Amino acid sequence: MSFFSAARKKRHGILREQPLDGNERCVACAADCCRGFPSIELDADEYSRLESLGAARLAFTLDGRFYLIIENGCEFLDGNRCGIYDLRPRICRIFFCED
Repeated sequence: MSFFSAARKKRHGILREQPLDGNERCVACAADCCRGFPSIELDADEYSRLESLGAARLAFTLDGRFYLIIENGCEFLDGNRCGIYDLRPRICRIFFCED
């Protein structure tokens, strides 16, 4: 039995210039983008907004950067869907996966 028995579909991430809203593009997705990165960078307003929403995995670095730690899954995931879709950070709005 192979240690890595589950085959993963290879995806390519693209950062768009403008947000690409619409839940229809994520209907069949297993939230790979919300599970596949260690963290996402935030601006100060996004950090404050997520903090007010109860985020427990926020980080502020000594060089003045703000992050939401999403390693092993973003805390705002509800199943495979974003629980704060209308309030999600800009990086989440402009990120797009392709097979």
